[in-house]
Amino acid sequence: MRSAILVALCGCYSLGPVASTTAVSAVPAGRPGVEAQAGFVPGFKLSDGARHDAHGEGLPELAALVDLDRWLAVPGLVVGARVFGSDKDTPGEPMIGYRRTVTEDVAIAVIAFATAKRSTNHLATYHATQGGAEAAVDGRLVSSRWLALHAQGAVSTTALSGTGTYCVDGSGIAVDCDINNPSSNTMVDGKISGLYPAATATLALDIARRPEGVFHGARIAALGTAGMMPFLTDGRRDGTRAYATIGLTLTLGFGAADGSAAAAR
Repeated sequence: MRSAILVALCGCYSLGPVASTTAVSAVPAGRPGVEAQAGFVPGFKLSDGARHDAHGEGLPELAALVDLDRWLAVPGLVVGARVFGSDKDTPGEPMIGYRRTVTEDVAIAVIAFATAKRSTNHLATYHATQGGAEAAVDGRLVSSRWLALHAQGAVSTTALSGTGTYCVDGSGIAVDCDINNPSSNTMVDGKISGLYPAATATLALDIARRPEGVFHGARIAALGTAGMMPFLTDGRRDGTRAYATIGLTLTLGFGAADGSAAAAR
């Protein structure tokens, strides 16, 4: 479960990235390999939860996932890590999970994740921990020799917990701190904890996914997420806000050249 905090907010400057989805494909590689991913994943900034215009956004992300397959006695086990966010506020997050093919066209996955981060931006600061889990189902809609169209649905829950300090206006809403005149700022200490769910729909195009060869294929995925994020007034939790946002990722797979041993199990 994921814990994190929200606070350290500025009007233009932001802190506390929270990814709404792991963006991991539920489809197993079928052989040992590595999946490298880059793009933008749906999420939000904790700082946005202290402003009037609470909203989600696509967070820059780099990730790597290792499908251990027949290397272990637990085929389907995956481990990995990713970084997401921008500027100096880029948490590193390890992941562990399990993927399995249910039928020729359907696969399922469960992924757990956790991280901790602290950062400062224009007098605003925060320290947070976060952890959670995601369950996903992938279905192949249409396929040919070199291309396949997939739809994937996922639900996740993220536990957030943390503290921070930021500047507010007269109504307790976060604003930019005046770094040239610190004494003119009204600063508050914030604290938050809770569970925040999200649902993600993905439409993905698999390219050159073959059972042989060192190159395992590529996946271009468009993601849409709807979820709940925390809302703060004067440093205190004041309920939740709904948000919706989109993302786009590219995943490349490499590894063992032959998947026949895995297929024979």
